[in-house]
Parts: sequence; C-alpha cells; structure tokens
Amino acid sequence: MIETWFISDTHFGHKNILEYEPEARPFSSLEEMHETMIERWNSVVSTNDVVYHLGDFAFGKHNIKIAARLNGKKRLVLGNHDTYPTADYLEYFDKLYGCVFWERRVLSHIPVHPNGLGTRWMLNIHGHLHSKLVMSNEIVAADKEYPMNWSIVPDKNYFNCSVEQNNLTPIHRDEITKRLKEL
Repeated sequence: MIETWFISDTHFGHKNILEYEPEARPFSSLEEMHETMIERWNSVVSTNDVVYHLGDFAFGKHNIKIAARLNGKKRLVLGNHDTYPTADYLEYFDKLYGCVFWERRVLSHIPVHPNGLGTRWMLNIHGHLHSKLVMSNEIVAADKEYPMNWSIVPDKNYFNCSVEQNNLTPIHRDEITKRLKEL
C-alpha cells in the first residue's frame, strides 16, 4: 500500500541550523545531521510512498542531490530558501508547487493567514517555523487558584511538520488526520 508522508525544513547543507536549533539538531557536523535525517526518513518511507516536502530542502545547489538517497516519490512545496533553478529540483522531485490543496488541507511552506482557512480548508500543514508553533487567540488559565497564570495555546488549525517538531522524521498522514478529527 502506498503511504503519504510530510516533512519540512530539512536544511541539508545549512551549517548555521545546528546553532539555531541545537536541541533538535544536536550534531557536531553537517554530515552527522545528514546521515541521521536520511536514516530516519528511509526507516519510515518506502520506495513507492509519496512524500510532500514543505520547503527549505537544501542549502547549496550540490546538496539537492541528497534527495536521491531518500526513499519515496518526492514532491516539493517551494520554501523561501528553495531558490535554485526548477530543473535542479526536478531531477529528484516529481512535482514542484507553490502550495497544494490536499484533502481539505492546505500544504504550504509558510503558514497561511487564518482567514485563508475557514470551512473550506480545515487545516494548514506547513513548515518554516522550525521549533515554534502558530499560536491561537485562545487564552487558557494554567491554574484555577491563580488566574493570573495563563498561557496562549497552539492553534489546532495548523500542523507544523518541520523536522524539529518530529524527531527529524517524516510524519504519516494518519497523524495529520487525527488533528483534523479534533477540529
């Protein structure tokens, strides 16, 4: 059976990402990060599975070829760092998109504005934010005895599939379907 997976912000070849996201990427070198992400990707994705990569695949044109080592039929939603010629990506990705409308979900790199969701598109699957989440306008008291202790909760209409959110591993469609059922 062909499965569908989602991932974003692999940043292959981006040395500074190790400094920007040290908790999620505790590696001493880019090579170590690359090999770990390739291993985790291939541990869950089969050859015929479909993988939507939601942007910021690689830094340095020569790092795009890492895609050849990754299982699955890869589709790339272009991110703000995916700036190389289209032909370079199409050697390794079946399709390129600006955004994708997929089963009442919007796939994008950068989160879409809340007014772009509504009843037509129930969930935005995105990347770009790395270890951060889109927050809602909902304020929740953390402690009934101390109402001044409150927090803003993540917006359930957004699903961040950046690698920092998912142990550097693609996310299966069933995880996203669970979120949609919560809405």
